[in-house]
Amino acid sequence: MIDERIRALRRFLKERHVESVLLLQPENLRYFSGFTGGEGALVVTPEEAVLWTDLRYTEQAAQECDPSVRIENHGGRLPLAAAGLLAEGAGVVGYEKNYMTHAFYEALAQEELSFEGLSVTALRAVKEPYELEATRKASAIADKAFADVLAYIEPGVTERELAARLESNMLLGGAEGKSFDTIVASGKRSAMPHGTATDKVVEKGDFITFDFGALWDGYHSDMTRTVVVGKASNEQKKVYELVLEAQLLGAEAVKAGVVCSEVDGIVRKFFEDRECAQYFTHALGHGTGLEIHEEPLLSPRAQGVLQENMIVTVEPGLYKQGLYGVRIEDSLIVTKTGHEIVTKTSKELMELL
Repeated sequence: MIDERIRALRRFLKERHVESVLLLQPENLRYFSGFTGGEGALVVTPEEAVLWTDLRYTEQAAQECDPSVRIENHGGRLPLAAAGLLAEGAGVVGYEKNYMTHAFYEALAQEELSFEGLSVTALRAVKEPYELEATRKASAIADKAFADVLAYIEPGVTERELAARLESNMLLGGAEGKSFDTIVASGKRSAMPHGTATDKVVEKGDFITFDFGALWDGYHSDMTRTVVVGKASNEQKKVYELVLEAQLLGAEAVKAGVVCSEVDGIVRKFFEDRECAQYFTHALGHGTGLEIHEEPLLSPRAQGVLQENMIVTVEPGLYKQGLYGVRIEDSLIVTKTGHEIVTKTSKELMELL
């Protein structure tokens, strides 16, 4: 598995006329070597792959890394060690332009290497069978955790208490952590797309938006559900059904071969036709994997095309500042003929009486 990933990386570099690459981002270290320690650098040349780390991690690296990856101790001089290996070859050296610090770059520059900034995250977009299964597992943990928290949603409880219970449920269910800071936004705060939990007290009649995920063996799940505390008003029912219809429409468009921007466009036009597009303030979705946000992106300017075994979220929302917000999100695995929804919690409006 790691062997094939490194071969794909070398093909990627060759197409860009780059000879070697230096990887520092922990998710890329894990993907291309197997090492989960996060502290180190992976140098991939045409001839070899070398993981540089220090004595705190060499034993762990020996246990985790693929046999094709050589492990070296940088002795507290990581930039110089990596630069020395890179300087042995000729040609252009690639680096992660969105991750490397300026200080690290300056240390490398002492070797007078020729650099090319690039991103290798697209190589992680199409998932292998194990990655798909890990995402299904993470999603199942999150589904159960949310089902178990519903009984505790009532007037008087705080957003922070609900977030703590939800996160505890995920850990007790087998998650190694949460995918991101759990969003629990109630009442007027539900109009904040990323309204993380506060000490606000939940009140009768509130919309509550829950956006959360579980982490399992490095892979993230992502799901959003919006519920009503008590009986929903006619206006709440109307806006919820509008978002639900948009979410179902977006999910229906997801299949291999479809341009990512077109999926976003279908939902955006749906809202435009109903004169509420101004309340849809973000992209329709994103990929998940070793990071919670990765390729592909479903947005108006996204250039990619969906491929089989990619994972993507579909998460339309409408947010009226000072009033309320509603978002509904599923994670989907792209298939040849459509998709598989891995977040199983019902999307019907939940009125928690």
